[in-house]
Amino acid sequence: MPGALKAASNATLGFLGLNTQESGVTLESGYAKKAINCIIDRYGRLGSRRGWQMLTTNNGDLNNDQYIESIFEFRDVGGNSTFLSAGGGKLFSGTDTLTRKLVFGPDSGGPVALATQPTFTGNRWQFAALQENAGASAESYAFAAQAGNRMMVYREGAHSGPYVFQRIGDYGTAPSGLGLFDPDCVHAAFGRLWTGRVTENKTTVFYSRLLDGAHFSGTGSGLLDIGAVVGGNDEIVAISSYNKFLIIFCSNNIVVYDNADDPTTIALADVINGVGCIARDSVQQTGTDLIFLSKSGLRSLRRTVEEKSMPMRELSLNIRDDLVNYINGESLTNVKSVYFERDAFYLLVLPGLKQSIYFDLRQTLPNGASRTTIWNNLVPKALCATYDRNLYLGMAGGIGRYFGYDDRGDSYRLEYTTSNTDVGEPFTLKFLKKAKVIVIASGTQDIIIKYGFDYSNTSSSRTYAKDFVSGASQYNISEYNIGEFTSGTAISEIDLNLGGSGKILEFGVECTIDGAPVSLQQMTVYLKTGKLA
Repeated sequence: MPGALKAASNATLGFLGLNTQESGVTLESGYAKKAINCIIDRYGRLGSRRGWQMLTTNNGDLNNDQYIESIFEFRDVGGNSTFLSAGGGKLFSGTDTLTRKLVFGPDSGGPVALATQPTFTGNRWQFAALQENAGASAESYAFAAQAGNRMMVYREGAHSGPYVFQRIGDYGTAPSGLGLFDPDCVHAAFGRLWTGRVTENKTTVFYSRLLDGAHFSGTGSGLLDIGAVVGGNDEIVAISSYNKFLIIFCSNNIVVYDNADDPTTIALADVINGVGCIARDSVQQTGTDLIFLSKSGLRSLRRTVEEKSMPMRELSLNIRDDLVNYINGESLTNVKSVYFERDAFYLLVLPGLKQSIYFDLRQTLPNGASRTTIWNNLVPKALCATYDRNLYLGMAGGIGRYFGYDDRGDSYRLEYTTSNTDVGEPFTLKFLKKAKVIVIASGTQDIIIKYGFDYSNTSSSRTYAKDFVSGASQYNISEYNIGEFTSGTAISEIDLNLGGSGKILEFGVECTIDGAPVSLQQMTVYLKTGKLA
């Protein structure tokens, strides 16, 4: 006979993120088997991701079905921002209105647009910005690099007038001895530009003069040939920096140089063998770390650089096999990422597979991994975290913004499934009676609670329809920290009657996000237990 009614509070809603690496039998309570279109907010709750809205109202020479595939915020010495972007084989400036930027020839009484515009091989430009000169004569330049295309500088034409694009060589100087200066990666650090993966020489880093990023020849410029360090079969993929270290990511190795602020004393500090970066645009600086995508998953570099005896942290440990399968089916040159400091997440976008992978960076799990979810409806082809703490997205027909709670007017679905649990009693039969779920939401929402037994692929469900705007709250709002939500937010306790029995339980929550956010605060399951037959 079933015993007394028992309450299992917070039943498996520990919000530890996805874990597809462990089996469903051994998965720790608190992990999720499914987490789609979710985030982990700063209070540790599971909530709906934001949606996006289109900023571009006039896309000019960009077709509606052509994606923006690169976005860069260029801030000049006066603190003014211009957004540069690429799509459809063209370069643009602006967000609301995309204005095509032509490529100009050499300065000759002021630069003149080339009569025949170059045909670009792709839109995956990597941008960087560097100040030229100092003091009153300081100016801001932007630079653009992409394999198969001459490197370009974005500057005030003849140091006056509007900003224009010019190819290195038409303005500035390319390294000597190269037929085509077409680096695939560019990074500004230590007062210089650092470039790599030139088609003719994929194991050499070329660096510019100090505060003169357009000149790669003459006093102060130079090169670092790492071919002897990593072997001729490895190639440079990306370049970044961390403290005073210059970090050169190759496909299978990472080369670290110290004292990079002075090329006369720069020295090889370390070579990390067997681990490299496989996607240029997966590298992100977080202020305290460097994150990059390797063959075995998403990794953190900081611990390796600072403490050589410590292992490299693997942020994707809980979804390692799935992620490895994903990247094996993806064109790595199309992989994009962003670190969004405002919401403390890293987003890895796999456009070919039409999904994005969210990594929460607020809190590290005990095994060193980050809490992870999947976004399957928001897959931009470019991302840019802006100075004013917005996140811009490269979408079909223009530039969008991570904002609101619909995808340009379309709804999307939040889905969350817990790990299997025996509620601390592995040898008893559980008879489900009811569940209470505390939800923070606004607007009208249908909340669906799903539950199943004993690893079955089938489940039962209960739907609760609620108008959260008019629903009264019986909770202390400050206790649940809902200030980040829109006005009209309500805290509600949803009571649902359940039924059925089993030894192992599984729960899920689904709801459609259509203009209003949802956050899951707590679940309490009421059940009775009995002996197994």
